[in-house]
Amino acid sequence: MAEPKWLQNMNSDEYLKEDFDAKGKSKYTIEGIDKNDPDWLDKAAKKVHAAEGDDYVKLDSGLLTVNQLNWMFRNTLGEMTFVDDNNQFLWYNRPVDPNYKMKAKRTPDQVGDTMKAVHPDIREVIPTAKKVVHALREKQDGHDDVYMPVPNGNLKKLILHYYKRVEDDNGNYAGIYEWVQDLYPLVKYFCETTGQKLVVDDDATTGATYRRNSDPDAVSGASKKKAPEEKKEEKPDTSTGASEH
Repeated sequence: MAEPKWLQNMNSDEYLKEDFDAKGKSKYTIEGIDKNDPDWLDKAAKKVHAAEGDDYVKLDSGLLTVNQLNWMFRNTLGEMTFVDDNNQFLWYNRPVDPNYKMKAKRTPDQVGDTMKAVHPDIREVIPTAKKVVHALREKQDGHDDVYMPVPNGNLKKLILHYYKRVEDDNGNYAGIYEWVQDLYPLVKYFCETTGQKLVVDDDATTGATYRRNSDPDAVSGASKKKAPEEKKEEKPDTSTGASEH
């Protein structure tokens, strides 16, 4: 994934110390159960007598049953996950369609796993994950979120991984919320309904992978209506990210 410059400049001696074995203890850690047990969810829920089904849950601005919360999250746009401050993976919004191919695949038996168990130990996957976690834990350079697009050279697939620092009511680090989504359907709809198109900025100093071998006009989803002056242009306007029709 494409890292922002400030993230690239982080000290590896610091972020590699992140404990992905989750050996510590969070305020809400449920003890006495192996975190990597595939049945962790059921065992942990039973131990704490967790609410379920039609049980009501009082939120800070609402009152819903567990079922209603599940239904809402399953139908929420994008893939969401939550990891606590002890680097334990605790939740994801399970898709309605069991055959849906997730962009950041998670399965029910992974809930409760340590971050080390969740991430494959290949290439730079774990070091990069540690970098993101440490950056948000420490609020590196004042940042409380991380945007990481997935370069693929395809303007019809705009995958974004967004990581947000989660804080408790006192501003203390409580974990990370991740949101993964293909932005293209949103961009396509916006372009179609506003008479604009997605274009490549030839003067940009970043995004080379996207620009290479990409044909903006072929994937723009722009309105068919053309302004007369566009016929005289030799290249798209690069002063913004899009050109109006």
